Amino acid sequence: DVAVPPAVDAAAAEPALPPASPESPPVDAAATEPALPPAGVESPPVEAAAAESPSPARSLVAEDASEAGTEEKKEEEEEDAPIGDLDAIRGDPGVDAVLVHLGLSALIPRFAEQLIDAATLPLLTVDDLQTMAVPPAAARAIVEAVRAPAKKVVTLNQEESFKVAVHQSKIEGELADHRADLARLRHVLARRRVPESYMCPISCEIMLDPIVAADGHTYERRCIEEWLATGARTSPATNAPLAHLNLTPSHAFKSLITEFLEEMRELETALGDEVKS
Repeated sequence: DVAVPPAVDAAAAEPALPPASPESPPVDAAATEPALPPAGVESPPVEAAAAESPSPARSLVAEDASEAGTEEKKEEEEEDAPIGDLDAIRGDPGVDAVLVHLGLSALIPRFAEQLIDAATLPLLTVDDLQTMAVPPAAARAIVEAVRAPAKKVVTLNQEESFKVAVHQSKIEGELADHRADLARLRHVLARRRVPESYMCPISCEIMLDPIVAADGHTYERRCIEEWLATGARTSPATNAPLAHLNLTPSHAFKSLITEFLEEMRELETALGDEVKS
């Protein structure tokens, strides 16, 4: 008998297949899509938003440029602004007339602050004016206007010129009468000690119109004005430089001197009565 081999199972003979991989869960398409903004609201493009929000460095540069422009504009406005209300700041009428005639009205407040009057103005030099911060060209024009009689330059208007002339004539007349009075009281004054403070250091006479200069000393007005008119800028009493040329009336000394001379006149009258008797 021939042996028959056992039948082979076809299913068992086939190679084993790997187990099927478990299926991945379905991906939610809505979850992978970017979120959309609410209806009616437009989101700006990324590039535009980045351009609209400047960097900190660029902001600082822009602020600096803006501040610089503001400062420049402010300086220009200050330069163009008028120096002040000239109607509110007025000095000596004669000095104002000179400055207005020369087209230097802007300097009126400066001369008013320095108490420069028509009597002092002709005594000033170009250097004196420059110490008052007057520009060189303006200083030369002022000095030429008040010191050049050969040139036809209007220094004061007619009204002010007349007032100055009358004032100077009055001072000279009063001073002449005062000196005549002192000459008449000479013998009386010899009997009394005249206080040294009543005497002018320049004329060595009892003062009529005492004026205090920058050195603190008191002088007869006419004498100290003539001293300064020579171009002197030193004290007649100490020879020290004068800090300024302002002259201040001394009302206290004037009252004391007036009372003293009145006593001398009464003494003269009393002595005359004794001689007659």
